[in-house]
Amino acid sequence: MRRSAVLVTLLSLALTAAAGYYTVRNLTISTDTADLISPDLAFRRDADELKRKFPQFHDTITVVLDARTPDGAQDAQSLLTKRLRADKTHFRTVFAPDADPFFARNGLLYLDEGALADLSDRLADAQPLLARLASDPSLSGLFDVLGLAIDELKPNEAAARGLKDVLARIEAVARSVADGAPRNLSWVELMKGEKSKASDRRRFITVQPVMDYASLQPAKAVMDAIRGHAKALNLGQTDGVRIRLTGGAAMATEELASVSRGAILAGLISLVLVTFVLAFGLRSVRLVAAILLTLVMGLIWTASFTALAIGHLNLISVAFAVLFIGLGVDFGIHFALRYKEEIATGANHDDALTNAGDGVAGALTLCALAAAASFFAFVPTDYDGLSELGVIAGVGMFIALIANLTVLPALLTLMPLKSGRAAQPGANRFDTAINRRGKLVVAIALALGIGAAGMLPSARFDFNPVSLKDPTTESVATFLELMNDSDTAPYTIHVLTPNPLAAKEQARRLEDLAEVDHTLYLADFIPAAQEDKLAVIEEIGRSRSVRAVARRRRPRRWRTGRRPARNRSARRGPARRWLQW
Repeated sequence: MRRSAVLVTLLSLALTAAAGYYTVRNLTISTDTADLISPDLAFRRDADELKRKFPQFHDTITVVLDARTPDGAQDAQSLLTKRLRADKTHFRTVFAPDADPFFARNGLLYLDEGALADLSDRLADAQPLLARLASDPSLSGLFDVLGLAIDELKPNEAAARGLKDVLARIEAVARSVADGAPRNLSWVELMKGEKSKASDRRRFITVQPVMDYASLQPAKAVMDAIRGHAKALNLGQTDGVRIRLTGGAAMATEELASVSRGAILAGLISLVLVTFVLAFGLRSVRLVAAILLTLVMGLIWTASFTALAIGHLNLISVAFAVLFIGLGVDFGIHFALRYKEEIATGANHDDALTNAGDGVAGALTLCALAAAASFFAFVPTDYDGLSELGVIAGVGMFIALIANLTVLPALLTLMPLKSGRAAQPGANRFDTAINRRGKLVVAIALALGIGAAGMLPSARFDFNPVSLKDPTTESVATFLELMNDSDTAPYTIHVLTPNPLAAKEQARRLEDLAEVDHTLYLADFIPAAQEDKLAVIEEIGRSRSVRAVARRRRPRRWRTGRRPARNRSARRGPARRWLQW
């Protein structure tokens, strides 16, 4: 290497340039946590089969809309759904469960018989006043109805409490308008007579995006399009609607950006720290430059091997760069220190380089074998995240060894140290201090070891792959929030059965398990007792028809502006029942 230093250096630089180009063009990062597990396992094969048969459930983005009121959430969902469906460039399918026409037509069939009967009774009680509002859906009509109710009630009646709540809600809306921060009146809360829950004020839209796999962030354009459509509708700017994106495609896209930034930042920080340590320990710009240049070349070669042999990095193997920098620099440190020691004793450059190679080559080879063996021990596991890291880091140790036995001597030949340089004063003070206090050092190490052993029982294995993701990204933070609600928890188990009867029996057995919150299978989407429910719904429909006929038969003088005198006694009952409702 000493005789062909220029040739070795030029060839190394050319190889590094080619390896870097190949790495940039071919190495990708996979953020799919499923890729951390071997695809040969039974559940992975079942998952792949499910994905092939139901592709619409995979690589989706879930738009989560939270509003101040249930009405606001529903309106925002309807507006955004309509706009997204019109965008065929970015979306294959757009599905909003609450706004689906099927459930809009048949939603009442999914209520329990008791709840449906109660709804029918409440609608019957409120018919007169609802019809009054329907005929005059204005502020004047609302206050006309409220005035009628006020006239009917006595101060000590229980229904007065309901009226007080109605007036308080209207007052709050009026004050918000006066304060310059208007908000809408929630008719849902007004009719229910109670404050809505967070789940009532939340709606979902699930979209299947057109992915751009030529980009490092395949769903980024789609996510930008969703936010652009929401902005065009003024959602979230003045109406208090909060829009967040989560789902597999969104999490993968944001995680790619997060992992890329994190890997680059971690690599730069480790490189800076290593540079500081080298400068402090070697006290030679030439030695530090030679070691760092060799280290960077080896890192690029290892990345190129990864692109060639595996093709991608995962959430665990992306840490190989930090491992390589931390362990690979050791080879260069040993070689450079031995070379410096030879120079300090008066040897010329040729003899110092030869003696350094002869003295440390065997030891460095043994170190590389030991480190590689430790990493290769990860390979047999079905946890592909660790297995791939083991292959990359293990091969990286041999690449680091070869680089430090070839490139480093060539670089040192091109910028040699001057022969006869004395050792730096005080360079061995640390070693001297350790030798003088050997017993104390051993005692401290033993105490730390015992303390660490005592903490082992508290260590636990975190099997949640989401823990590998950045919790500060919008998609992951939203995902974790949805996990707190059993109705929206993303963690589910899909069980494939050969026929509907087997599915029903499997659901019954799973429902009895304490670990299972609830089960769903195809038959659950077929409403029970449909004939009885249809009879109730038909009765509600006939009541609506009666109201429509009554409105058409109003006296002409209503349309000319001359209103008949109120018959408060005739309307006393319905108003009171409406307020109680």
